[in-house]
Amino acid sequence: MQSHRPAPKTNGCGCAAAALVGLVCLIGAPARAQDSDGISSWEISRCAGKLGSEVREGDQAFPLFSLDGSPWMSVDRSARKVDGVSIAATVTGTGTRHRRRGQVVNFRFTCLIDDTGQAVKFMSIDLLPERGEALPPASIVRGVANYVPKLKLPRGAELRVQLLDDVARDRAREVLTEVVVRSSWEAPIPFVMRLPMDTRLDGRKPIVTARLALGLTTLYRLKEAYPISPAEPHKPIELVLDAVVASSP
Repeated sequence: MQSHRPAPKTNGCGCAAAALVGLVCLIGAPARAQDSDGISSWEISRCAGKLGSEVREGDQAFPLFSLDGSPWMSVDRSARKVDGVSIAATVTGTGTRHRRRGQVVNFRFTCLIDDTGQAVKFMSIDLLPERGEALPPASIVRGVANYVPKLKLPRGAELRVQLLDDVARDRAREVLTEVVVRSSWEAPIPFVMRLPMDTRLDGRKPIVTARLALGLTTLYRLKEAYPISPAEPHKPIELVLDAVVASSP
């Protein structure tokens, strides 16, 4: 395990089976990093918040779940009505849920965002290996994120990790893959990013950025991006995030 603490275009697509809208697969321009909040699309965070509130209702100390961001998610911003609610966006994508006994369950999801920007419905379908179901093939970048000082995180805090191409392209860095992780007690926080199999790293300058955030407020941040060797992209990494603003005790 490597330890890193700052010293004193893909055409891949994530398809999600959705209960209401069926299979959706959108191929568009590569996502660009949004340095303001550490995620390429705010909708994925809203969906994580909706899932988190539902999970907490059944288990106040749930281990961990994650939602894959770009390029595994798609956002359809067609306006429509669902059960009398004005829906402004439909998010489809993939995620992973950890259970107390150590089981890891992958799923596809559909999340509805209303016209006020709130996630109002989250639906998921577990992928069962016994039925031959699995997430799309991917290369894996995995690691853990520590944070100092290690205070109790406020409810709703989430880890946002991005693998970026640091070669300048249209000013903003290209997001190669990303993940949003929520955990009630695991520390350090494990994360897994899934890189589409057809994404080549040669000729790129892949780096990892990470932050613990509460909405638009960054609580902890990796001060310097962690470089990934294109020759060893699967080597596990360890990140240390430093406090930006005071967390709740």
